[in-house]
Amino acid sequence: MRNAALAASVSAALTLTQCGSTTSTGGGGHAEPVQDTVKLNNGVDMPILSFAAQVWDSSTCQRATNDALEAGFRYVWSSALIGSDCQRAQSAAIQASSVPISKVFVAGTVNTGSCSGSDDCYQQTKSGAQSQFDILKKNPLDMLMLDYPSSASGCDGVLGQWKAFEELYAAKKVRTIAVSNFNLDQLKCITANTSATVPSVNQLPYALGHGSDPVVETNGALGVHVMAYSPLEIDLSDPDLAKIATAHKKSSAQVALRWIVQRNVSIATQSTNPEHLKQDADIFDFALTKAEMAKLDAKSSSQRIIV
Repeated sequence: MRNAALAASVSAALTLTQCGSTTSTGGGGHAEPVQDTVKLNNGVDMPILSFAAQVWDSSTCQRATNDALEAGFRYVWSSALIGSDCQRAQSAAIQASSVPISKVFVAGTVNTGSCSGSDDCYQQTKSGAQSQFDILKKNPLDMLMLDYPSSASGCDGVLGQWKAFEELYAAKKVRTIAVSNFNLDQLKCITANTSATVPSVNQLPYALGHGSDPVVETNGALGVHVMAYSPLEIDLSDPDLAKIATAHKKSSAQVALRWIVQRNVSIATQSTNPEHLKQDADIFDFALTKAEMAKLDAKSSSQRIIV
C-alpha cells in the first residue's frame, strides 16, 4: 500500500474480523480453525494467532508445529533466528499436515540487523530472503519480516534492507512485507518516502503490563499493525488476572492473550505442550468486559515497548 492512500485505510487496516472459536473434530484429527483475522494495510487477511517456534532441535520443531496445526493454528511464523534446521523441520510439518498448505499463512524472516550501509544491507537482505523461500517452500510466501533494523548505519541501512523487500514484493514472491523491533523513527525512515510500501506489521515485545504504551496507536497512525512476541512473559499468578479467568472459566494465560487481542494486537506464541497450544487457540469464544479491560490496562510493567 502506498502512503497516498494510507489515511483512508488506517482504520480498516487495523480492524479485527470476529470469527469465533476453534472446535475439536473429536476424532483425533486437527481442530477446525475459527480464528480472528486482521486485514493488513495491503488488503491481506492475516490470522491474529501464530505459532512461533523457538531454538529447538529439529524433531521438537516439527512435532510442535504439527501439534499447533492440529490445535487449530493456521499461521506459522518461522524466524531465521531459530536456525535453518528448525525452519526446515517446520516446513516439513506444514507439507506433511492434513491441512492444505494453501490454508496455512506462512511467514519467514531475514536477520540482517548487523549489515552496514545501503548496498551491503540490500545485498545481505536479498540473499537472506532467498534462503527463506528455499527453506519454507511456499510460493508466494505469505509474509517476509525483517528481524531487526540495521543498527550500524541508521536510515541508510534500513532503506537498503527495505529496497530488497520491496523488490521481492513487487515481483510477487511475497504477499506482504513487515518488520520487527523497529522504533518509530526507524519506521519513519521508510514511510518518509511517500512512494514507499508501508510495512504491514511491526513485531514487538508486548504483553499484559504494557497497557499505557503508545506503540499500538503510533504504529497504527502509520498503517502498521502490531504483533506481540513474548506475550506471556508476565506473572500469571496475579490475583486480578486469576479472578477474571475464573469468571470466564478460562486460564490466566488465556485471559492474558485475550487482553492482547482486544488491544487490537496479534500474537506470536509458542509451546511444546499440545494442551497449552489447544488452550492458546481457544481464546475467541469469550470477551473481556470494559471494566475487566480497564483493570488489566492499569497493570504496569518495568519493561517498555520500543518507541
